[in-house]
Amino acid sequence: MVLSHSGPFTAFFPLLKQPLTGVNEEVVCKNHLILGQHLYKALEGRDLNLYGGEKLRVKVNKHFILMSDPSRLYTIIQSDLPAANGIIHIIDRPITNSLPNGPPRDERFADKTIGEILRKDGKFNRFLSLVDNCGSPPPLHGAGPLTVFVPTNEAVDQARDGSILYMLNDAKDKLQELLRHHVFSQAVLTVDELAALSHVRTMANQLVTISASDDGEILLGEKGVRLASTNIMASNGIIHMIDGLLYPSSILPILPHRCDVIKSKVTVGPCVHCSYLHETQCPEGSIEMKSHQIGCEYANLPLGPTHNKGCAKYCNATKQVAQCCKGFYGPDCKPCIGGFQHPCYDKGTCVDGIHGNGSCSCHSNFKGIACHICSDPSKHGDNCDEECRCVHGVCDNRPGSGGVCRRGSCLEGFSGDYCDKKATPCNVDGLLAHCHIHAYCTHTGLDYKCLCRDGYNGDGHSCSPINLCLKSSRGGCDTNAECVYVGPGNVSCVCTDGWTGDGKVCVEINNCQLEGRGGCSPNADCNHIGPGQ
Repeated sequence: MVLSHSGPFTAFFPLLKQPLTGVNEEVVCKNHLILGQHLYKALEGRDLNLYGGEKLRVKVNKHFILMSDPSRLYTIIQSDLPAANGIIHIIDRPITNSLPNGPPRDERFADKTIGEILRKDGKFNRFLSLVDNCGSPPPLHGAGPLTVFVPTNEAVDQARDGSILYMLNDAKDKLQELLRHHVFSQAVLTVDELAALSHVRTMANQLVTISASDDGEILLGEKGVRLASTNIMASNGIIHMIDGLLYPSSILPILPHRCDVIKSKVTVGPCVHCSYLHETQCPEGSIEMKSHQIGCEYANLPLGPTHNKGCAKYCNATKQVAQCCKGFYGPDCKPCIGGFQHPCYDKGTCVDGIHGNGSCSCHSNFKGIACHICSDPSKHGDNCDEECRCVHGVCDNRPGSGGVCRRGSCLEGFSGDYCDKKATPCNVDGLLAHCHIHAYCTHTGLDYKCLCRDGYNGDGHSCSPINLCLKSSRGGCDTNAECVYVGPGNVSCVCTDGWTGDGKVCVEINNCQLEGRGGCSPNADCNHIGPGQ
């Protein structure tokens, strides 16, 4: 069942005097869930989408109604109970007037391949046009299993910055990468199964993150693309329509960022008798100028080696020299790490230009693939010149960390952002305050309070471990890095195949620039088509 998956979820658990009968248990269960983790204070006064399709409106005083049956009032009896994968609210009655089915399956063309279905309905026209004209389309007619995210016609039309037209005419390699990024080729994922995942790796060898909006809807990618319609079944997979495009970072920026220069050089045509000047031609690739040279010398053959004075045309030869704009590098003029406006996050110099490799040469006090770490492990701050305030732990020596300790680095017996709070038992007049095993006690005067330790969340009397990989920030990992749960409040970021870096920042690997040239023969051209490809 979905509750065994990673989440996070917000669950409404009803008090039942007797088991429910005559209901679709799966649908009822889903209409007691919201995607994402919501404390009661975050729910109050809002409309949200239940996982099973119903919509609810949360009122004051811990009451809520269903939009489909506003006359029936539900009451939250107990709120904000922590769980490993979300939050639980206890309610007074079950939500049984749920929609008859969960997300429906469209099986009208279930015997057709995805490639065939795209030609059956006009709502796929824009995406189909891109597939037909990209030169090397993804295998939509293949055996599968495939999960394909198809942008609506309106979503494709909204890309009116010229990027689609540019890719169709001048950068089909980028268009092919864009289309591959809309295909997951490892399994058929229904919308229920998507909701249980934190990301998928597409055929472009890049990750599409999966998260939940504030109102409980599934969001795809960094820009939060929403699902428009789901579960369109095919013989080789499934189609989900989305209201935006999923752009892989490897093709950004899409529009060219070339700053080619035009170099001019004035040359001289053949020198002849001035009366024959009109019969001469400028060298190929040059243009005749209005003025001409007088007094040049030409040989008077076959009368002998004598030289006579004559005339020659001035010719203007122009040549376009390929160059990247500042902040872009390589033959494709890709943006430097940190973006072309702030290459190397303004902490170093990018090796840019058409012959550059985009690497960062860090300023003093900085290090790392993107100059994003202070070279002194005890420093932090924008200029890496401020002392860390971490007391009993390891300093987070990144420029913008605020001088806190790295998560999970506090020594035994200490906690807090700066590992400066000592975990001691609460004892008032000989009575022990019952703090959770993963909480510590603080007191000001006679006021005693239990606080969850670093890496745990709760009220101090009940503390659950925090899995930062389930948060929208994914523990600070790069978009193209796997977030690996190490322990409460502690993660490890590992760049995925085709990317390199420390996990906080990942840069795509161009195999053609490696010594092995991607395995190509010395007598073959190596063409880079994507990260590690």
